[in-house]
Amino acid sequence: MSTSVYSRYRAAFAQALAGALGVPAADIEPQVKPADPAHGDLSFATFPLAKAQKKAPPAIAAQLAQALQVPGLEVKAVGPYVNARFLPLPFTQEVIDGVRLAGLAYGSDAEDGKGKTVVIDYSSPNIAKPIGFHHIRTTFLGHCIANLYRALGWRVEGVNYLGDWGKQFGLVAVGFQEFGKEELREDMAHLVQVYVQANKRAGEDPAFDEKAREFFRRMEAGDAEAMKLWNQFRETSLKGFKRVYARMGIDFEHIEGESRYQGKMDAVIEQIAKKPGVKESQGAIIVDMPYADGEPPVLLKKNDGSTLYATRDLAAAEDRHARFNFDKSLYVVAQDQALHFRQVFRTLTEMGQPWADKCVHVPFGRIHGMSTRKGQVVELDQVLDEAKERVLQRVKENVAQGNLETTDAEALAEQIGLGAIVFGDLKHNRASDYTFDWDEVTSLEGHTGPYLQYAHARSANVLRKGGGVPSAYDPSLLTLPEEQALVRELMRLPDTVKAAAEQYEPSLVARLLLDVAAAYSRYYTAGNKDRDKRILVEGNDAVRAARLALTDATRITLAAGLTLLGIPTPENM
Repeated sequence: MSTSVYSRYRAAFAQALAGALGVPAADIEPQVKPADPAHGDLSFATFPLAKAQKKAPPAIAAQLAQALQVPGLEVKAVGPYVNARFLPLPFTQEVIDGVRLAGLAYGSDAEDGKGKTVVIDYSSPNIAKPIGFHHIRTTFLGHCIANLYRALGWRVEGVNYLGDWGKQFGLVAVGFQEFGKEELREDMAHLVQVYVQANKRAGEDPAFDEKAREFFRRMEAGDAEAMKLWNQFRETSLKGFKRVYARMGIDFEHIEGESRYQGKMDAVIEQIAKKPGVKESQGAIIVDMPYADGEPPVLLKKNDGSTLYATRDLAAAEDRHARFNFDKSLYVVAQDQALHFRQVFRTLTEMGQPWADKCVHVPFGRIHGMSTRKGQVVELDQVLDEAKERVLQRVKENVAQGNLETTDAEALAEQIGLGAIVFGDLKHNRASDYTFDWDEVTSLEGHTGPYLQYAHARSANVLRKGGGVPSAYDPSLLTLPEEQALVRELMRLPDTVKAAAEQYEPSLVARLLLDVAAAYSRYYTAGNKDRDKRILVEGNDAVRAARLALTDATRITLAAGLTLLGIPTPENM
């Protein structure tokens, strides 16, 4: 397992403190925190030592600081704190060389999860319906979490668990008989229209609703005619889904649905009947286990004999463990389903499955306020279209004004538009609700995807103007405060990737990239005020080469981070 520059220095500082105090380093390392930047990079508070040593914390800190000598660190006491600052050398060279050597793999650690497997259930649209805006969160979060685990060396089994079984197929089937056009049987948009009409009719006509239920019962019974029609509708939907996923650059190891477990549910119910047991309730079969006051029971089979989500999810969990022998199985599903997953996981535990605690619900909040110029959003495709349209206007304006050169304005607008939508979601804490705002997400300023893409393109442009990436440079020349601040931001990506994976929190990477872009912007604009601070400084080739090396490391860090988030990285904006 590789260790980041930050982790190495932190461990060395903790080891030195532990040696001076005569305690294990493992006891000290959790107490080493980031310092106030004005006073250093690492900090150790001495308050817990005061009682045992019968000294004031500032006195303890002063004594410790005087006793410590750690290569690469300047150690000082600041009141009750022992602070350590990274010395410009070798720190600066270690960070820049580490970034440039790793390239787009910077932030990755292939040894971290070597030999481990994670199953990630995400996106999961329903057949015969479009991928709607409400699938944005599960799709983008799941895709990024999968990328994070791949970067850390885990074997990732991404599962797009389609909602391809249930009464909605009965609605589409009986609806098609009444509202469908045979020549449009393979048209996804037409199937959606049929579903909407059938769903409305079912709400008004109990007899029509019963016909839909009866069709689903025929499906569960394996009726050949019903299954043939179901398979046609499923394939039509899949074609539409794959086109949208390809547009977003998303691929899955497995696309399978609830239908995979048709015919396997009775075996699961029999297994549960042995432990913890089942019982009948109002004609339905439920799991016989303790429930909290007011908690609904886990329904396995309805009184008409049809199965439910819990039954299929229990069958899926057992199947996935048998197939993948996972170390983690993640379900990236909305917070609304928290009770469902708590009950599914508790049922697995009650069944005596030793791997039940490896199943994790990764919940997320809701999006509010999303709409398009054509009205309320229904399809994710429409959101991407509108993002592209809004960005394309700005791209064409910049081309006309001579501020931008591109051979394909449409393709560039597609990249920026996708970046706007993806980052607009992933920058938010996963558990939080947020309000979608078109002007905000597509802005080139502020906390947006286009802002980060522009920062990446700007760094690439500086390298082009500077004659390309330098083959050699002198890190000792990177002494400006803006340079040292930028190096410290670049340093953070490897540890941030690990934290984001552990917490299932892509926003950690998103916020770090904003910090990197802001630090580079301050560095770049410093040259506008002081010619000697320009990256492409004139009259000093050695300084110029060093600053280009730092710019190259910035470009790589932004590109690596954006790629993890699933955001394109155009080199010219």
